[in-house]
Amino acid sequence: MKRNSLIALLIGFLALSVSTDASAASPSRLITPRDAARHGLKRAWYTQVPIDPGRSRVSHLRLFERNGQVPDTLFVQTDRAVVHAIDAETGQTLWMRAVGSETHPSMAVGANDKLVGVVNGTKLYLLDRSNGRILWTRTTKGVPADGPVLTSHYAFVPMISGQVLAYAIEKKRAEEEEEDSLLEPKASAEGEPKEEPTSLPKTKPQDTDAKERPIELEEQLLAPLTCVSFGRVTSQPVFTHEDLKNQYVAWSTTKGLFVGNVDLRSRDEFAVKYQLRTRSQIVTQPTYLPPNGGTGRREGLVFVTSEMGDVYAISATRGTEIWQYVIGQPIVEPVIPIGQRVYVATELDNFFCLEAITGNEHWSTRGVSQFIAAGKNKIYTADPSGQIRVLDAQSGRHIDTIAAADLPLKFRNLRTDRIYLATPTGLIQCLHEIDQREPLRYRKAPAPHVEATPGKEPNPAEEPAEPEENPFVPPDESGPNPFLEAA
Repeated sequence: MKRNSLIALLIGFLALSVSTDASAASPSRLITPRDAARHGLKRAWYTQVPIDPGRSRVSHLRLFERNGQVPDTLFVQTDRAVVHAIDAETGQTLWMRAVGSETHPSMAVGANDKLVGVVNGTKLYLLDRSNGRILWTRTTKGVPADGPVLTSHYAFVPMISGQVLAYAIEKKRAEEEEEDSLLEPKASAEGEPKEEPTSLPKTKPQDTDAKERPIELEEQLLAPLTCVSFGRVTSQPVFTHEDLKNQYVAWSTTKGLFVGNVDLRSRDEFAVKYQLRTRSQIVTQPTYLPPNGGTGRREGLVFVTSEMGDVYAISATRGTEIWQYVIGQPIVEPVIPIGQRVYVATELDNFFCLEAITGNEHWSTRGVSQFIAAGKNKIYTADPSGQIRVLDAQSGRHIDTIAAADLPLKFRNLRTDRIYLATPTGLIQCLHEIDQREPLRYRKAPAPHVEATPGKEPNPAEEPAEPEENPFVPPDESGPNPFLEAA
């Protein structure tokens, strides 16, 4: 008996040792430069986010474009309320910050040019994007459903109840007055000729060694603007566009798509501009394709899908349905608009490429569960087993497979061509095509923002013309297709 017990104990010890060694050897791996080069890629960088693998996991990845001195930034969040800001082109850690309580859930971050918004539990935090300094905190009225979206004037927070709250973002008056004073010509001394105004505003002399003035926000206690929609909000809102009068935000609920606008002149009303009711509930985040006048598309498009397999393209300014494509398979991934194409992955692992303006099917293929990134002539996707499946952008033909099953977090990049792969324990790496040193950018820079003064109408000469009744004219099939070039 003792001998049998000893043998059983020894076998159990050996099995435990093998299991431990296997788990230690296979939690993650780097794609080596040699392996990347075999597939026409370069491993640009990799980094290990400081994380306790026994207590914490990566929960969200978000990418936001560069602005001024702030580079393209990849935000990595953990389920312990820590936000890591990483230079998306070099892998350098810009800053890291614990935001809120580690026992409360943190939603995906939102950001604009200057600020980062984080919802932790029932609190909204605004941080300085350049250094992660917390600027102010608000307690929301209700339970947030997802992360915020930030514009130049507001932080929009979706609530489970169907409401969307708009918290005003205002710089401190002293800072605004100093900025305004830089634009005004100084009064000349008596007897001296007055300086004639020039066509360009005067700016503060540049000091290459000086740092930007720290951002300071007004500690306002005003109640947020509230927009009521029907159903339960199912995703983080999306900022679509703004004009001289309004800022527009889109979100999805179990009852459909809603687009609301805030009047920048009065700033006292946040209302639903239009809504789209669908045959089944929407569980994906809406996506937005900016206008491209060079190809005939003079207003942006909002895309949304339903669980029953319908894809909708909606005019962002008028709310009219431009086209609908019925796939007939459940869709739980957002539509991916890249250039003049949109990509849709279904729950049955079928992948469709549609024309953005007409909704016509360009090609389709099987064995794809997720979009990852779009290169110059290739589409990088994931198959159901987690391998990277490379497709030809023009035909959808499968041309390569990259082993990446042990890198389960594959970031869905709508903004650039960079491929970001991660593990739950914080190993992050970036790949891109060898000859693409600078990122391909699929989102045009927004038009310069013009402040709207309450009670003052904008100059009609500066106001954009209203779009025509139907600005989406199908291409001439007899000539070259003008919608193939990237936006």
